[in-house]
Amino acid sequence: MFKTITLSRVTLRLITHKHGAALFGILNHPLVSQYNDYQTPLSQQQVKQLIQNDISGYYEGGILRLAIEHNSNGQLLGSCGLYKINTDKQTAFIGFELHPDFWQQGIMQEVLLGFMAVMPALQLKHLYAEVSTHNQRSHALLIKLGFTPKCGVKNSDNSSLWYKLL
Repeated sequence: MFKTITLSRVTLRLITHKHGAALFGILNHPLVSQYNDYQTPLSQQQVKQLIQNDISGYYEGGILRLAIEHNSNGQLLGSCGLYKINTDKQTAFIGFELHPDFWQQGIMQEVLLGFMAVMPALQLKHLYAEVSTHNQRSHALLIKLGFTPKCGVKNSDNSSLWYKLL
């Protein structure tokens, strides 16, 4: 079972349906949606189903999506998570989104450092990220976190693949 992670400014906890309204706003924000792989705009029902799929995926062992909540007021700032978790190969893909009001404050770096610190307990050694080739902020963040681009790997959706050994 995943244990809540409390960091200096935010808390990471399993996503629940109570996060639906705020996640709807974040995922549909034009500055966020331009980089994600969801067909937008998303309806409230689609976000509800996305959360339900994340909850089911968690119990099935293939997904772990966490809500990023501000410590002072509990506001949802974004989410991060793991998908395509393969326990045999000890691999997973990481994904993240943050409301633009909180960009350029080091919050996502704090979140991912705190999250990656618990990954050995999750039996993970290899971490991948698929990022839009146009998302320079995420590229810079991944480099700070020790990821390296997998040279020559570009997907049909114009994303690039990054890798980190934990």
